[in-house]
Formats: sequence, structure tokens, C-alpha cells
Amino acid sequence: MKQSQMDHGNMDHGDMDMCSMNMLFTWNYKHTCVVFKWWHIRTVSQLILSMILIAIISHLYEYLKYYAGKSVAAGGSGNGRSAKTTRASWYGAQVGLSFMLMLVFMTFNGWLMLAVILGAAWGNYSWGNSTVDNGTRSLACH
Repeated sequence: MKQSQMDHGNMDHGDMDMCSMNMLFTWNYKHTCVVFKWWHIRTVSQLILSMILIAIISHLYEYLKYYAGKSVAAGGSGNGRSAKTTRASWYGAQVGLSFMLMLVFMTFNGWLMLAVILGAAWGNYSWGNSTVDNGTRSLACH
């Protein structure tokens, strides 16, 4: 049976509004979903807004690293339950946010990758020269 003769139930895929999933690097932004299905990029303006939000989130991650390091240094070597809980909470927040940014990078979308990088650079410029950091932190995801 030829494919032209097969009945596919009138499947029309022309208006499907599905998220694309790229496994190769791309600059195509249409139908890119960022971490969640509801964060769906369809237009250039949505791409630009998403890039700004991602850059801000990446900047805030750098601030979180700075603030967590500062609060640990200010708390000294406190080994009490409260100090340990505070350190663990800040660390958990850092890890969670770093994994979210990793998932943004894993869209393989060059525009979104660029937003993460620019936000991280902006955050490092703003917070990375602290005496707490001393430039000893690596570029690990957490």
C-alpha cells in the first residue's frame, strides 16, 4: 500500500503548538520551552524577555553564592544546629538554582546559553570580587 493511500485519521500537524526538543546546538527560538511547558517561546519578544529573565536569574545565582559565602564567614565556625541548618539551606538553594540554570543550558539554544553566560558574568562583576570569594570558586554547576 502506498503512503498516499493510507488513512492517517486526518491528522493535521500544521497548527501544533508543541515544545521542540533539540539535541544539537541551535539558534532557532521558535517553540523552545524553558524548563517548564508554560515557559514557551513563540515570538522574538518572548525570546528577548526570556533572555532578560534568565540573565537576571543567573545574576541572582552569583549573588546567592556571594551571600551564602558571606553568611558562612560571618557565622564563623559555628557548629550549632542553627548554624548548620542555615548553611545547609543556603547550599540547597544554590544547588537548586544551579540545576535550573543547567537545564536552561540543556535546551541547546544559543540565545538562552548566551543569557546564562552574560548573567553569570554580570553577577561575577557585581559580587565576585568580594574578600569572601577570593576567586577560588570554580565554574561547577554547584
